[in-house]
Amino acid sequence: MLCIVKFLAAGRKDFLGQQSAMPMPTFSHDEFAKQIRQALENLYDFAYLQNLELTNALSEQGQSLDKSVRQLRADLIDAIERLKPDGNLPPHAKERRPYDLLYGRYVQGLNTTELVEELMISVRQLRRENKRALEAVTELMWERFETQLAAPAPAPPAARRQAADREAEQLISQASPEDLRLPALVSGLLATLQPVAAKHNIQLINRLPNDLPPVHADRVLLRQGLMGVLSHAFSRANNGEVQLEGSAGKSVNLCLTASGETGAPRGGVSLEVSQKLVAGLGGHVEVASSAAPWQVNISLPVAETVPVLVMDDNAGLLELFRRYLAGRPYHLIEVHSVAEAIAQTRAAQPRLAMLDIMMPQQDGWEVLQQLRAAPETASLPIIICSVLVEPEIAAALGASDYLPKPVTQDALLTKLEQWRGAPPASAE
Repeated sequence: MLCIVKFLAAGRKDFLGQQSAMPMPTFSHDEFAKQIRQALENLYDFAYLQNLELTNALSEQGQSLDKSVRQLRADLIDAIERLKPDGNLPPHAKERRPYDLLYGRYVQGLNTTELVEELMISVRQLRRENKRALEAVTELMWERFETQLAAPAPAPPAARRQAADREAEQLISQASPEDLRLPALVSGLLATLQPVAAKHNIQLINRLPNDLPPVHADRVLLRQGLMGVLSHAFSRANNGEVQLEGSAGKSVNLCLTASGETGAPRGGVSLEVSQKLVAGLGGHVEVASSAAPWQVNISLPVAETVPVLVMDDNAGLLELFRRYLAGRPYHLIEVHSVAEAIAQTRAAQPRLAMLDIMMPQQDGWEVLQQLRAAPETASLPIIICSVLVEPEIAAALGASDYLPKPVTQDALLTKLEQWRGAPPASAE
């Protein structure tokens, strides 16, 4: 009787502390995503993790439950670390947010208030970013463990295609486009796929120029779309190479070439789904060659460059702004008078203007009133940028927002992003 009690108390562990043989759980993608979220939310709760189905599903044969929990925790933290972008990005750069958010919330245990303060974003934006970051880490884990976890009996091809189409349509409907640096995204994607490439003796050659303009796309959709194209390319490049090149014009264009031995397809609908995902972003995927070397061209929409009027007598500040916005989709137009501002508004259709108040030969408050009186600039969003902290006066005289000096890069980018969606000033 004592042995039976010990066995029941051990749960899934046998008398040696190893997991007893049990049917291996299988998961749909949605079920897997739910398990990942639950595991992250209880990352340091050993009792919770040891009873999670995912822990048992990912454990190796004969592995102790203690070790399985530690391994799941390590795998999750590793997936988060793989979202950390390369390069010396500013502390609050958008490209860092998925990593910073996941690491702060689940590894460091920061609460919502602390995260909002740390990332300098609103609670609403935090929720949106958290959802997308969870999707990204879920995809990394799914890519790694799909073969191990997916149900052994595959659905018929037609059913798989319909399910994939439905999932693609759902992703497209939930898209949140942003400006993305394609070289950094592709570099991270190739690093994720490197173990697969090595397994099939495929050399990955990345020749994307670092100065490609940003693309306007949803990060998760774009990543999944490119993943499907690369997966298809891998099936045509055993013991060969996959090469990526890029150029820019009215769109950003990627050329992917695969040469080597043709193997079994990896995912029968991956290329078609990728075409659907990229089309949902306003792009296009075209197979240029079905013979060796296999080649596919991908076009993606360039992030729109937003013209911004700036009236400030401080040349050093203008140069600082240009450094802050280097590589960002903004174009600063320097003006020195109301007449110049009106003329440039007609010509360039800026989305917003930034105005200093303390200028040696002009009263910024008068300039603001004159701009509001002119039909061309009456509806133009105007941000007062000054050492004078007078937001109440600014609002009363028609200013749209206030940005105190000295100006940090994060503060400037936040304001520009906030007003970027405004229609051109001369639009009726």
